[in-house]
Amino acid sequence: MSFAFIHTADWQIGKPFQNFPVDVAARLDRARLDAIDRLAEAARARGIGHVLVAGDVWDSERLSGKTERQPLARMAKHPDIAWVLIPGNHDAARPGSVWTRLATLGLPVNVRPLIEPVPVEIAPGVFVLPAPLKARSAGRDLTEWMDTAATPSGALRIGLAHGSVKGFGSDSEDTADIPIDAARAKRAGLAYLALGDWHGALRIGSRTWYSGTPEPDRFKDNEPGEALAVRLAGEAEPAVERVPIGHFVWMERAVELRESGGLSALEDEIRRCAAPLDRMLVRLKLKGRLPPAALFRIEVWREALSAELEHIECDVRGIGVADGSI
Repeated sequence: MSFAFIHTADWQIGKPFQNFPVDVAARLDRARLDAIDRLAEAARARGIGHVLVAGDVWDSERLSGKTERQPLARMAKHPDIAWVLIPGNHDAARPGSVWTRLATLGLPVNVRPLIEPVPVEIAPGVFVLPAPLKARSAGRDLTEWMDTAATPSGALRIGLAHGSVKGFGSDSEDTADIPIDAARAKRAGLAYLALGDWHGALRIGSRTWYSGTPEPDRFKDNEPGEALAVRLAGEAEPAVERVPIGHFVWMERAVELRESGGLSALEDEIRRCAAPLDRMLVRLKLKGRLPPAALFRIEVWREALSAELEHIECDVRGIGVADGSI
């Protein structure tokens, strides 16, 4: 038996970007919604009809009605794709949360929330074993039930969970209390265990992956902005393709300026990035010993570059005073 799907997680729709100008924050917010369309396009281009979302669809369990409805409307635009969702720690399925209001929000027919830990057949002979979160922390491994979950003989079993693999760590302090056994796929006879929480694509084992967030949301070099196209074929190891999804690129650099041309070299690095400049957010931490006029030169340089970038931050607190020029 074979089956293919897109594995994604950590959409965090409604995430606030309070440290950015209002117009930049609005574009970052829009990019997270647009990622849903790009996920559908990636699935369609590969002949895939299912997208599995491993938690944190929303950034909070209580958001405005518009924000709650927006991802549902985007998924509804792609009726040829079946979307399978579980709650994570940010949008835990507690009483009064978005998950309890889904019916009144007008749930699209192609969207299937899984909020109970029971096997669910999503295609003939293909069962998802979800580990939905009903609180921000759990204090135990919510995937443990998968070991004894009954499914028909020969069925493909796909685990869907959100949390921190034991011995690896977490992308959030909250999920440090939501441990996941790194050997769960083997223990539970899973063809694949799709995980959420870590915001970058990460292989834990041949059958266990974090997909990362499809749209980067922070200055952290952990390979975000992807989804995984997963193909299962019987007992063979999954074929996993890393698919670029993200729109914006976040770059952070700490640079010591020592000589003439330091700013030019830094600008060359920024311009060599594969993304267009107007899709880049750059944070720079500059240090070194430079003459007083250098700070003015740096500011002029930053302002000129800011006209081309989506956003740039330039921290010059590490610059000391010295003789010379840059």
